[in-house]
Amino acid sequence: MNKLKTINTLLLITFCIAAFGQFELSELSNPDELGMSSDSLEKMNAYFHNLVDEKKLAGIQIGIVYKDKLVHFDTYGNADIENDIPLDDKSIFRIFSMTKPIVSVALMQLYEQGKFQLEDPVHKYIPEFRNSYILKDSTLMIAQNPVRIIDLLRHTSGYNYGNSSNPKLDEYYARANPRSASNNKEYIRKLSRVPLQFEPGTNWQYGVSTNICGYLVEVLSGRSLNDYLKDFIFTPLQMHDTHFQLPKEKIPHFTTGYRWDDEGGLFIAESAKENRYVNEVTLFNGGGGLVSTTFDYLKFCQMILNEGTLNDVRILKEETIHLMLSDHLAQTRQSQTERLRLPLGEASFGLGFAIRGENPESLEKVFGWGGAVGTYFKVDMQRDVTYVMMIQISPYRHLGLRSRIQEFINSAIIEQGIKQ
Repeated sequence: MNKLKTINTLLLITFCIAAFGQFELSELSNPDELGMSSDSLEKMNAYFHNLVDEKKLAGIQIGIVYKDKLVHFDTYGNADIENDIPLDDKSIFRIFSMTKPIVSVALMQLYEQGKFQLEDPVHKYIPEFRNSYILKDSTLMIAQNPVRIIDLLRHTSGYNYGNSSNPKLDEYYARANPRSASNNKEYIRKLSRVPLQFEPGTNWQYGVSTNICGYLVEVLSGRSLNDYLKDFIFTPLQMHDTHFQLPKEKIPHFTTGYRWDDEGGLFIAESAKENRYVNEVTLFNGGGGLVSTTFDYLKFCQMILNEGTLNDVRILKEETIHLMLSDHLAQTRQSQTERLRLPLGEASFGLGFAIRGENPESLEKVFGWGGAVGTYFKVDMQRDVTYVMMIQISPYRHLGLRSRIQEFINSAIIEQGIKQ
């Protein structure tokens, strides 16, 4: 196994030097000594390695931090099958919607500065959203409620991805084509032409809400989203390999994107050298535009687990982290006769993070989200563990990886001699 080079011990942040060193990813700790079964982790490795050997995955990388120590880092398979390039600790992955929690944290930093209130209507800062309409069946109606910033963070805005059950609504998305925008301002102008799926605050629908959050960061800070994230999240957390646009020297570490076909198996969807991330990026997609490494994202996760700090550097206040990780769908659930369309295994949603639980009345202190090509992370505050899984394949749900990794890690943790 390749090991990460020793982390620098000094970090310059807004003209101050802060000591680094409590949380290290430079070496592995013995999981058994900390209360995690190495035998169980080896069984997990065997299971996922077998999927690679059967050519159902190009490769897989998993990192686990338990009790502030890196207890597991396993990388198996290829970053590029055709050129026989193996995955290693420097491999860079498309994380797609795992961008959303990072952008949500950035917006909440501005909340702490008093730049906005959660109940503020979005049009207070982005006038394009002053007049919102709802498309019910094929009829446009004026929205009774404005989209609020809290609706963006918890996905109750009424915006989706243009893949609803209403073909007429999907036509609006297709005509607006916000993805063709050259920057976030143009993206918002295009998106503002699209009606909502439902009255804001009354239902949950995954969609482009965090893209709007990204533009809000730009409006409220006066900086591009790229510069803001770099200065206030990536540099303080030493996430040096997380980018919207890959620097030329890092392109050799970028992974190939694959697709799966039941008849033909794996095939290339996007090469490592010819893709949107290596060209000039001007649309900083707050909903899914970042690339990152396993170790970089573990640092972000550990900051959340530590209630806003990492190595004496504070990113958010404790009370802000608690606010973000609270159940913000209780009233929304009460207004619905059917179950909210949350992903399987997730019981509710906070501000930027899904909340897992057996049911909405019994929420666990487990938070996370995933990306469109199977990347996934969890922050488990009950068990003091964070973990990140990186793969690059679409579709991926048929493999059931997200439920399996949770089962393996939970079973590996030994509490008072009893595996949980």
